[in-house]
Formats: sequence, structure tokens, C-alpha cells
Amino acid sequence: MSPAATRFPRASERGSALLASLCFAAVLVIALGSYITVCYRSLQMSTRNLSSAQCVELAELGLEETLWALNKNDWSNGWSVIGTTAAKTINGLAFNHGAVGSVSLTVTNFDGSLAGVVREVTATGVTTQTDGTTSRRTLTTHSTKAPLFFNAVAATTGRVRLRVAGTVDSYDARTDPDAATPGYSAVIASGSTSTSAATVQLTNAQIRGYVATLSTGPSYSTGARVYGPTTPGTTKIDGARLSTSPYQPVFEDNPPGGTATVLPGGTATIGTPGDTTPALYSATNISLNGSQVLTIDGPVVLNVTGDLTISNSARIRISLTGSLEIHLAGDLILNGNGIQNLTKLPKNLLIIAKADNFYDTLGMATNAVFHGVIYTPNNSLTITNSQTIYGAIVAKSVTFSASPTIHYDVSLRDEVFAGIATPFAISRWRETPAP
Repeated sequence: MSPAATRFPRASERGSALLASLCFAAVLVIALGSYITVCYRSLQMSTRNLSSAQCVELAELGLEETLWALNKNDWSNGWSVIGTTAAKTINGLAFNHGAVGSVSLTVTNFDGSLAGVVREVTATGVTTQTDGTTSRRTLTTHSTKAPLFFNAVAATTGRVRLRVAGTVDSYDARTDPDAATPGYSAVIASGSTSTSAATVQLTNAQIRGYVATLSTGPSYSTGARVYGPTTPGTTKIDGARLSTSPYQPVFEDNPPGGTATVLPGGTATIGTPGDTTPALYSATNISLNGSQVLTIDGPVVLNVTGDLTISNSARIRISLTGSLEIHLAGDLILNGNGIQNLTKLPKNLLIIAKADNFYDTLGMATNAVFHGVIYTPNNSLTITNSQTIYGAIVAKSVTFSASPTIHYDVSLRDEVFAGIATPFAISRWRETPAP
């Protein structure tokens, strides 16, 4: 081989090297282009996801604005009202990197004047990026008064004690008024912060449902159970049904205004079947004894500034066309034949004991079946007999001195009572296509 041949490659070899270099460069260009495209698409998706999340935040902001207007009944701050529809647009909301947002609100039947029509809230959040790209998300929901009776038995700041035995389960009064097929949704709850003693005491009690306490958990004897439909038969206390997050809201008493008729004494019949507005009655003290019967034939609201006492064979009787809401400032002593609610719907009997005097006594000592709800968040309630109770109880503390049978009506989680000042809340929201 000549020196020239060893010093300079042949033309064919130089061409092969150049071709290989070009191919390698092409691969790099393609790879780099693909990487840049992936990065660009990722940035687009990230920006789109961020904009979408910002739209939801704007819509939620709009829902909060609507709740404020509903609870204050104030539609003067930028709202436009046409008929039964209220609308509002909030502009000029700024995000990072120059993005701006707005939210449009519409509330149908805002004043609740259309019977049978729910308040529907539509909130649309819109964001606009610096390049003019817009995103929008729309949330639609119903707004109703917040329900109150989430629990079968709830103590707001004290304890719940089943000292002897008893059973607690759930049912739906709308479809199974006699609790023939009991369920497992009942909740026994205590909001007590005490750590010196168990805030829910279950002595041989059978809880088909849940127990919720803040810290100490329930105490129980060997015969007690807390269980659900899939709890093994050998398990006494199902840990999956114990919670440290009790929830029991407390709201103010909301007695109706207007002129009240003085309640007649002794045996009487009040209320008119078919009335759409409850008849308002007042009394200083109510004392039914002997065989006296107070019959409630239509919707009635009863304001009692003193005590309500039933003894001997006396009773209050709610007919099939009646309902009764009692606002009580003094003692509650339901003995004798108690309150007979022939409708079997707990929502048709509401007792609100609003007093917070240490000396007030609230109790039931009757064997009569009780269909109703009791709300006395500032007073303790004692139930002495082995009574059957359909409905729910909220009190400062609750003590059962015998062996009650408690059927919690799950339909109460959808019920709103005018006698208690509950706020508006959002329910059943969903995302819908933007208009």
C-alpha cells in the first residue's frame, strides 16, 4: 500500500461517513422535535388542567356567594332579579401569569315562592389566558335548608348512656312505617370532649349501625354489640363502625310570629284538616291528667312558655290529618299515655325544648310508642321506661334508664323543620355542559 493510500480515505469511504453523519443528525433532529412536541403538549395539557381547576374554584366561589345571599335574603349586591330568577356575574378575578376569571350565577325560584319547585343554582366559572384561550366549567346544584337529624341519638356536649340494654336500628318511615325490615344506618353520637369517662355507654345494647365519639370511644359490657350487615357473628364491636368524627349541628329555635290563640284547657281538639298553614296556639303551662286528651286534627304550632306535663291516662293525640310542633321553655314530663302520633311519621311531631336553665327537667316515663323528634341541645333528657321510639333525639346528654327500642328514621336526613333556624346548604351538585 502506498503512503498516499494510507493518508487519505477513498471517496467511497468518505461518502459512507458523510451519510452516517447525516442519518445520525436526522435521528437527533427527529428525537429533538418529538421531545419538543411532547413538552409542548404536556405544557398545553398542564395549562388546560390548571385552567379547568381554576374554573371549578370560580364556580365554587359563586356557590358560596349564592349561599350568602340565600341565608341573608339579600339580593341587592349586584344581583339582577327577573320574576323568580336571580342572576349575577362577577368579573375581574386575577390568577398568576396574567390569567383572568369570571363567574356567572343563576338561581331559579330564588325566593322559594314557587311551591314544589326547588331552588336550582347554576354557577359557570370562566378563565381566559393571555393568548385568549378560554376554559369554562359549570356546576349545577339544588340549595335547600340544611337537615338536622343525622343521628339516631346525639348528645351535643354530654354523654349518651344506655344503662341497662336496648336496641338501636334504622328504617325509612316513607316505605316501612313499622320498621319491619330494620337497617344498619343508625348513629349514636356524642360531642363530649371528656377524657375521664366513655362518652357513649352501651350496657348490653345492640347497635345496628355506628357509634361516633371524639376521643374515648364507647364503653360496653360483654353482651353489647355494634355491628353491620357483614360483621362476623363472633365480632362484638366492629371497629369499622366506630368513628372519631361525630357530627351534630346546633341551630337556633325559630318560633313563628303572629297572633296566637290561647290553648283551651283540658280535653280539646285543635287544628283544621287540610290547612296549608299551621294554626298557632300559646299556653303558659300545659298539664293533662286523668283521662284528658288534646287532639291535633290539622297542622299546629304550640308555644309553651312554661311546662308541659302529661300524667295518668292523659295523652296528646295527633290524628291522621294532624302534625304538631311544640316550642317549650320549661319542663317536659311525658308520662301517662304520652303523645300518640297516628300518622306514624316522626316528621309530624317536633318537640323543641329551648330552655337552658340548669333546673329544667326533661324526661319521658311512659310505655306509649313515640313517633317523633326531640331537639333540646342545651338540656339533658332522661327516658325511664323501656319505650319504643321511632324518630331521632338531639339533647345536651341522653340517658336511657331502661331498655329502649329505637328505630331511627333515615328519611329525617332529608327533612327540614321550619321551627329550627337551619341555614341553606348545597346538595346534589353535578357538573353540566356549559351554556
